[in-house]
Order: sequence, then C-alpha cells, then structure tokens
Amino acid sequence: MADNILSPTRPQATFTPRQIAGFFFKTCLDEEGVATGYKSCKACGKCRKHLSGTGYTNLVSHVRSAHPKFEVDMRNASAAATGTLVSWVSQKGSNRYAWLRWIVMSNLPLSFCESELTRQFTSLPAVSVDTLRANMESVTRVVERLIGAEMPQKLGFILDGWSHGTEQYLAVYGCYETPDGPRYPLLSMAPVMQDEDVRLTAESHMAAIARFLPFFGKTLSDCLFLVGDNCAVNKRLANLMGVPLVGCASHRLNLAVKSHLAPHEDDLEKVQVLMRKLRTLKQAAKLRAKTALAPVLRQETRWSSTFAMLDRYVRLREFLSADDEDIADLLPTRAAHRRLEALRDEMKDVESISKKLQSEGLTLLQARDLFDGLLELKPDFASYLGTWVTCCFRYLWI
Repeated sequence: MADNILSPTRPQATFTPRQIAGFFFKTCLDEEGVATGYKSCKACGKCRKHLSGTGYTNLVSHVRSAHPKFEVDMRNASAAATGTLVSWVSQKGSNRYAWLRWIVMSNLPLSFCESELTRQFTSLPAVSVDTLRANMESVTRVVERLIGAEMPQKLGFILDGWSHGTEQYLAVYGCYETPDGPRYPLLSMAPVMQDEDVRLTAESHMAAIARFLPFFGKTLSDCLFLVGDNCAVNKRLANLMGVPLVGCASHRLNLAVKSHLAPHEDDLEKVQVLMRKLRTLKQAAKLRAKTALAPVLRQETRWSSTFAMLDRYVRLREFLSADDEDIADLLPTRAAHRRLEALRDEMKDVESISKKLQSEGLTLLQARDLFDGLLELKPDFASYLGTWVTCCFRYLWI
C-alpha cells in the first residue's frame, strides 16, 4: 500500500533556473540603453517578458520546450558561461557531495545513508558509512590546508568552552586580517580531556590547542594573543603561552553588574518567584486577557536578563491585582516596588552599554571608551572595568 502511495523523490536538477536563464537569455535594451523588461533567447532570438525581481519560470519554460537538449549544451560550455563547475566534476564526486551536504546540513547521523527508507526514497547511489566517513576526513584535510594557506605567519586565537553532561569541550577560532577583511575560521571543536587522568587545567587546554595546530602548519609560538572569558584558566593559559589575553568585555560587565546587584538580591528573587507564578497556565491566561506582555525570567549567566525581568515587572505591575489570592502574597510591597523601579532606571545606561558591546565592528579602543564613560556614572564598577596592566600576569584589560 505504501509503495503505491509514496514514490521516490525527483532527482535534483543539474542546473538552477537562474543558471539556465543566464546562459540562454540576454536583456533587451531600448535605443537609450535602458532595459525594456524583455529578454531575448540567444539560441533562437525569441523574446520573453521578465521583470527584475521576478522568477525565471517564463524563461525556463521556453528553454525546456524550444531547446530540449539544453543540459547537454550547458555541460559542454565553459564554467564561466554556466556559472557552475558541474562540467568539470565527475558524477561520482557530485553524488558524494550531495550525500555529505544532506547529512551535515540536516544534522543527520552517518547511518542515515544506509537506511532502507533513505535508499528507497532517494535517487542518489547507495554509499556506506565507512565511505562517507573517509570522504569527510578527506574534505577536512583539504579545508585545513586551505585555511592554513590563507593564515598569516602570526595570528590570534579565540577560545570558547562549554560543558555537555560530564564532557568539557573547547572551540578555538583563528583571528587574523585578510585583504577582504577579518577572518574567524573554526579551527577545532573537541573535548579537552583525551585521557581520564587529565584534569581541566591551563596545561591541558594548552595541550589541546597544540594538538591540532600542526594540521594548519602552525605552532603555539605563532600565537600573538588569546581572546576569551576572564576566568582563572584563561589567565593562566595566557601566562604559559607568553601572550596577552583580551578578556571578554561583556563578561567583565556581567561580573561588575552582578556585584552591584548583590545588595538587591532579595528584591530580585521575589520578582523572579512572581514571574514564575505568572508563567503558570492559570495566571498566564489571566494576563493575556489584560495585556500582550508576557513574564520574563532572568538567567544567572546573563545580567541583561535581570534588566529584562525588572523592566517587564515594572510594565506588568499595573495589570497585577492585589485582590488575586494566588499572587497577592508574591507581589512586592510598595517600598520594594519603588526600589525596583529605581534600580530599573539606574540600569538603563548599563543596558545600552551591554548592547553596544555586542555590535559588529566594535574595536578595543571603543570598548575602553564605553567603560570609561560608564565608570563616571558607576565608580563602584572600577574593580572589574578599571584600566590596569600587570606585567607579571601579562593580562590585557581593554
């Protein structure tokens, strides 16, 4: 029954409609050289209407009906004329690329290619997991050589670590300039510990970085600087490598704000409890009947979520009734409400700085200027945002 209803998917077209239209048609111009809204076929001279920004159905339908062997003509043409290298790529290579792209871009397991259902509903030739893994490793080596050839002799590394379960991972990005602009290629993303006896120390992080650098023709001595969170491991790692550490400006701001908000933690926790209550089905339904605003919870790792929660509480307060027995005991007192409003207004400047730090193209000097301006308003932030350089640590504050 299923075989009668379902049929294999159509094979992917060799050329896209845009490539077909670009190969067979040219724009018709009037006496003044202005486009007329028509395109003429280079093969037979017939004109078809085609406005800028519209699709290519009208043009492609003419090619398919008037020139049924168009794919052969395009295959025999040069790559520059067709806009594709398909005439220079073997069918086997195209098939392997299709499998790789399908599995990688769809985040599928490698075993997907050996599934009976997959093979039933695709026109791609069958391939094994071992073959696919070998192809991936070959592509990885080629990409590593290309990135290594593009890299300058000296460059910086951007570090980003995270945990999943009991496993600690480290992602390392390159950081360098090219004639076309800055580049940040992903160089490695792998567990830090390769052995059960290894600990999560600066030494183990340095060993993890040293393991993959030879694939790109680099060593630890080619590193000019590190970029990462302001944690003890990264500071120690920078000292071991003898390079400066450019600390994450947003992380430093988060630490400063967290310290500043410590005296208000009791009030903030009450708002957090209230927001959790407002997210229940019953309270959420009541709230939707009064406003489109939804409750917001704060996250420990993002200070901006604390500001978002405060701002949302102040805006929701007028819709919360003290006569509602379910939330009456959770509503802050008038004195606490005034403190929370004042804290929200006080944090507006910090929120604007936080957003600016996350903008594209921000330089270290501009970040330093932002911190200096904020320190004029918040001198107590100096312990985290102040300007100082300690030679023994070789630690660079921005």
